Amino acid sequence: MIFRTHLAFSFLIGLIAYYFNFVDNWILFFLFLFIGAGFPDVDNKNSRFGKNILSRITTVFSRHRKIFHSLIFGATLSYLFFIYDKDTGLGFFLGFLSHLILDAFTKEGINFFYPFGKINVKGFVRTGGKLETILFFIFVTIDTFLFFIIST
Repeated sequence: MIFRTHLAFSFLIGLIAYYFNFVDNWILFFLFLFIGAGFPDVDNKNSRFGKNILSRITTVFSRHRKIFHSLIFGATLSYLFFIYDKDTGLGFFLGFLSHLILDAFTKEGINFFYPFGKINVKGFVRTGGKLETILFFIFVTIDTFLFFIIST
């Protein structure tokens, strides 16, 4: 999936968490939610998050959709954020998890437990394709609807 679809879906997840009062500091929560939603692609030089120095470093020791697309890695990093602040940890984890869920529906798929497991999950959505564009607009529509319900 591409960056905008990850953001739209993570925003949907974030709004649900916010609605059910899982969030105290909504600014930190949503900031780290969006960071978490894009972070797994830090090892892809063509991604929004991959166009920086950190990406050049990570591509030396990791291929795309390996360690940075691992639930184990995401949970560990989220826990470190959680120690600092509950909302940053929860936001990062939900964003990271939303990214993995969407990428599991792509033809490339992911391995949730890399490097310890070989459970590869693949779907039928082509990254950047028509179906992904449709999903993006569905997520934005739901986001808009939920945002107005929550804010009134």
